Amino acid sequence: MTTRKSHKQRGANFESNIRDYFRSMGYEAERLSRTGKNDEGDVTVWDSTNSLRYVFECKAPGEAGRINLSGWSQEARVERENYAKARALDEDDVAPAAVLIKARGKSIQDSYLVFRLGDFFHDKS
Repeated sequence: MTTRKSHKQRGANFESNIRDYFRSMGYEAERLSRTGKNDEGDVTVWDSTNSLRYVFECKAPGEAGRINLSGWSQEARVERENYAKARALDEDDVAPAAVLIKARGKSIQDSYLVFRLGDFFHDKS
């Protein structure tokens, strides 16, 4: 039987693996501390080529594999706003909210990166 503690450990391991993956690719990446109701996401990556910061909400679904894209996307949007506000950044300096989902039994490179269409492509009119 899986416990809440093992769920948290699986999530923490995934976040650390994501951070390490980005670092191995030459990006500045850090695992963010939880800050309660003002949580700022799980992992942040800075891309110096376009001066954007990416804030990822990481999810590692367990055996049941339940995926809640709508809920997780909303969580990621709120945490992106919290991240920008806590650092006095313009929201345009922080990439659209994204969710990283671990593919069960696969490597980190096989994780899924999900954006809401409306967050990724903005109305240009």
